[in-house]
Amino acid sequence: MDTCTTLCKYTSVEDVESRPIPVDAGAPFDRGDIILRSADNVDFHFHKLLLSLASSFFSNMFSLPQPDSLDDAADRTKDGLPIIPVTENSVILQKLLSFCSPVYDTDVPALENLDIVMSVPDAADKYDMKRVGIFIVRMITAPRFLEKEPMRVFAIACRYRSEAETLVAARYMLRFAVWEPAYVSELDFISGSDFQRLVKYHTNCGQAMTQLTRLWSTYPLPSLDCKFCRKKGVSRLSLKEYQDSVIEALRIRPSVESLLNPEWIDSMVRRAGSCIGCRERAPRALAEYAKELAFPVMAIILEIPLDIDFR
Repeated sequence: MDTCTTLCKYTSVEDVESRPIPVDAGAPFDRGDIILRSADNVDFHFHKLLLSLASSFFSNMFSLPQPDSLDDAADRTKDGLPIIPVTENSVILQKLLSFCSPVYDTDVPALENLDIVMSVPDAADKYDMKRVGIFIVRMITAPRFLEKEPMRVFAIACRYRSEAETLVAARYMLRFAVWEPAYVSELDFISGSDFQRLVKYHTNCGQAMTQLTRLWSTYPLPSLDCKFCRKKGVSRLSLKEYQDSVIEALRIRPSVESLLNPEWIDSMVRRAGSCIGCRERAPRALAEYAKELAFPVMAIILEIPLDIDFR
């Protein structure tokens, strides 16, 4: 069986005739000793050696006996080079081959969105490109992905059993109440057990925030009122109520960002009965306080295991 027969044996004559005329991908995919043809009929010239090094699938394919000539197989050759049809479209194939290039460690191909991020590891897994798949999954915790779609990042990382990236995403999701993130289709690729452990992790982190009660003397809460409010007897929020409210906010969303929520700040200031000046000053005071409290909060969270089996 020749090089391209492995992937094109299911391609019928009618399929070939109905396709549009192939176009070349262009530089840097205009040189090589093999052609990969995408599902949307774009030809990528590439080197067998690089494919073999990146993929045991292609390495095994190229080790098969080759015919003396492919000149009489016009649908399987182009410019004397064998054509391998693949099911990926040109966008995904271009990304995949870029990661097979020896320069991708320094010139990393761009992954514009999580749809592409999902498709490229799938293709890497299909062609047994283990190193490529691992490298791509490590990229998904970039802020442009994590801040916009943390649940998708968690599900993708968990699906590919990438422990570090899964934990990063799980910790980022502590900024939200456990019921707030919407369903994403990537959750269908992980087990119910994995998702349940995410919920349990969130719950455990929230419950652990009660440990902050031992630290009020070290991290005293900023005042929500002023001496004039207190003198007039306007202030009606006790210190204990204030402390309990902070703990409750962190129990629901175990992240210091909870203390920066404008709605929560406004509710606390109103409960304190503060004047207009206090209401203007409170957000700045709590923002500074959140920076200080971030250290003990993170120290508590670091002690909580995610408890997902990544084997």
